[in-house]
Amino acid sequence: MNIRPDQNQHETMIQMAENRNILFVYLQYGIYDSPIPSTFLRSAPALTKGKKLPALHSPRAIRFCQDKDCLVIILTSEIGAGATGVAHGGTLTMGSPDRCVSLDVVVKLAFYSEQRDALKHEVYRLLRSRGVIKGITVVLGFFDDFGDHGPSALVMLNAGVPLGTTPEQDLLGSQRRVC
Repeated sequence: MNIRPDQNQHETMIQMAENRNILFVYLQYGIYDSPIPSTFLRSAPALTKGKKLPALHSPRAIRFCQDKDCLVIILTSEIGAGATGVAHGGTLTMGSPDRCVSLDVVVKLAFYSEQRDALKHEVYRLLRSRGVIKGITVVLGFFDDFGDHGPSALVMLNAGVPLGTTPEQDLLGSQRRVC
C-alpha cells in the first residue's frame, strides 16, 4: 500500500531520508524502464534541521544495506536541463513491508566533471548551508555514483514550479531557466 504522508509523516520521512546514506535510482519514463537501479552513496549531509549522519566514504557499506538504510527513487520525468545538470521529477519511497509512504522529489543529475563540481555548490545547498531556509526547498542530500566517474545527484523535495520558467518570474531579468 502506497500513501501520501500527512504533515507529521512528511516531517518524519524527511528525518528518515536525511539519515540514509545509500540511494537507489530507477528510471521509468519515456523509453526508460530500468530493472536494476543506479547506486549512489551520500557524499554530503542533508541540509535540514534534523540529525545528520556523516557522508559515506566507503562503498563497502552497500554490502550490508538493509531497507532501513536506503532511499529508493523512481524518476518519472525529465523537468529540464540547466547549467548544473538535468533535473528529473520522481518519487522517493520509504517504509516498512506492510506500508510504504512516498514523497515527490526533484533529482538533479550531473554527468560531467564540471557539472558535478558546480552541482556541489548548487544555490539550494549554498543557501541552506548558510542558514537561509525560508522559501528554499528541502535538500535531502548530495550523492555520488557508486563508480569512480559516474554522475552526482542532488535530491530535493519537489517545491513546484522552478524559478525562471517564465520571464515574469525570472528574478535576474534573464530568459534562462533555473532548475
